Amino acid sequence: MTGAKAWWQDLPRTRFGSERAEERLAALIIAGRKRASVWNVLQGCETAPGMQWIVTVADKPVAVIETLSVEQRRFDHVDEAFALEEGEGDRSLMFWRSVHEDFFRSEGKFAQDMMLWCEHFKLIAVLDPNLAACAVQHVALEQAEGEALVAAIAGASRNFP
Repeated sequence: MTGAKAWWQDLPRTRFGSERAEERLAALIIAGRKRASVWNVLQGCETAPGMQWIVTVADKPVAVIETLSVEQRRFDHVDEAFALEEGEGDRSLMFWRSVHEDFFRSEGKFAQDMMLWCEHFKLIAVLDPNLAACAVQHVALEQAEGEALVAAIAGASRNFP
């Protein structure tokens, strides 16, 4: 006799960031620090309020989230409050703009007035206890790396007239 199918097993799947960043970002979600995300409007929008998603790392289910809201917003209209909810780096707007500009440039699709999908979500379930156990360390590393980047940006801007 086989076990019952998990309630979440047939939900659509999503991952956050690049392969290099997906574990860290999933850990931030599990830790409750990351509660928002953005993507280029040209990629379309497959979510809506109330939809639930399996968050994966290397195709392995690690968490379930539920979309609370999704809206379009220009890159240059993303504010401090959204950067804080996105939960990356030191959670500042300076960090958010720097890493997201780099990301969209790497895709060849950056402009200050580009349109983004801005999603707010909540954590519904943790599916990977191992990732949950190390989520606090991921948060600490993310915070330290974010502070270092913002300090470097601020230092560089002081060197220009």
